[in-house]
Amino acid sequence: MRTTALSIVLSLSVATLGCLSLASKATAAPPMEKPSKPPRPVVFHHGMGDSAHSKGMNSIFDSIRLIAPEIFIHSISLAESEADDQKAGYFGNVNQQIEHVCEQLKGVPELQDGFNAVGFSQGGQFLRAYVQRCNDPPVHNLITVGAQHNGVADIPGCIEPSVSCKLMRAIAQGGVYNGYVQGRIVQAQYYKDPRNLATYLSKNIFLPDINNELVTKNAAYKERLTSINKLVMFMFLEDVMVKPKETAWFGFQDEEGEIIDLKDQDQYKEDWLGLKTMDKEGKLVFDVMEGEHMQFSIEDFTEKITLPYLLNKGDDNKKKHRKHCKHGKHCREVVGSPESALQWDMAQQQEVF
Repeated sequence: MRTTALSIVLSLSVATLGCLSLASKATAAPPMEKPSKPPRPVVFHHGMGDSAHSKGMNSIFDSIRLIAPEIFIHSISLAESEADDQKAGYFGNVNQQIEHVCEQLKGVPELQDGFNAVGFSQGGQFLRAYVQRCNDPPVHNLITVGAQHNGVADIPGCIEPSVSCKLMRAIAQGGVYNGYVQGRIVQAQYYKDPRNLATYLSKNIFLPDINNELVTKNAAYKERLTSINKLVMFMFLEDVMVKPKETAWFGFQDEEGEIIDLKDQDQYKEDWLGLKTMDKEGKLVFDVMEGEHMQFSIEDFTEKITLPYLLNKGDDNKKKHRKHCKHGKHCREVVGSPESALQWDMAQQQEVF
């Protein structure tokens, strides 16, 4: 009898301990999660006819902050006022502007550990120039959207009435390789006449140097460019403003207008900038945007740039509606509004490049 009673007591004790153990497991606090690292900062460089904090640029910043509210965004300004910043996209010495950008970014504390960079149109090759000439603080991913990496074979027209644009064209057409023009007209400093490459190499003050096309190669350019994680280049499939549109991928044209792909050029074969090296390492990305030059929706930007290259996220956070801007203007889709409207954010800008 005593043995039976003792067995019952022991069984109850074991059962009780088991219940207490289960209760303890059920009420135990989950392990502490490590705080997530904030996303890498992003720097933007606007294109011609735009400014650092125009409505169009701000709409893009807002779209990123909807996904990552804590992200730090810096937009490069080339002048004190918005009006002067816009004019600086037409008039100025690009080499001096790059120096200004190097000083500006070095003075931003939030960028000191590195950042991703997005350059719109001519801002693309200018950010690449930043990487090659200073890269301090360093760029992680460089994304260029409709850039003119290998120059343009024609000075573009003005799609809207703009005194600055018309004046730029008038001066440039008066002698694009003239010393006065080269030092003052931004677009002339990446103009590349395929019928007169010798004059281009001797007279153009910016592009031959930054593309390492001169006889003496700058080893530091190659070293700095190959140090970044990725160079992502977007070309607009229906671009008629930039000639040739393949310049967005370092392509260009010969005297007859035939397109010469990057891999068929000495630039790639002899690895002047390290593009061949980067390609073999999987650091070059060639991608496209539908439509004309600088015609894209916020959804395009989010899916193709923000998520994969700025936030390292998958193809999520898609919006419900897809619409495109027209005539080279950025636009904003008002997410969640009853109208699902598109707001023309650059109505007053003349973004040609």
